[in-house]
Amino acid sequence: MNKILYLLIILSFSSYASDDKGIKFKEVSRSKILNEANKQNKLIFIDIYAAWCGPCKWMYENTFQDALVGEKFNKTFLNYKVDGDSFEGVSVGIICRVDSFPTYLYIAPDGKVIHRIEGTQSPEGLVQEANFVLSRATK
Repeated sequence: MNKILYLLIILSFSSYASDDKGIKFKEVSRSKILNEANKQNKLIFIDIYAAWCGPCKWMYENTFQDALVGEKFNKTFLNYKVDGDSFEGVSVGIICRVDSFPTYLYIAPDGKVIHRIEGTQSPEGLVQEANFVLSRATK
């Protein structure tokens, strides 16, 4: 009986983990994501979060897992997330003047912050913000 229960738990987690509908984030260094943005000539979307942050968890579970958000962001941006309490996160926070979690930054390939959002966003609201950034970036 325990083996069957264990197998069911493993199967449920593996199907959850293989769900590709949301934003695919890279967890690399800031310099690597900037290099990649320059090579691809793409804007960067940064999620600066903290493991203890309730609104950050809500965003991950709700907005970032949304299929339309994933489709928009995976196609349009290089998506980068960093724990604001890590060494890399503190560095990004200082450079980009982050003082609350969650903070979302839209960064040009040259590293310049072109738009900032703080707090929770609905899937529709985040897509709307992305469209706003794209309209400004193409001018």
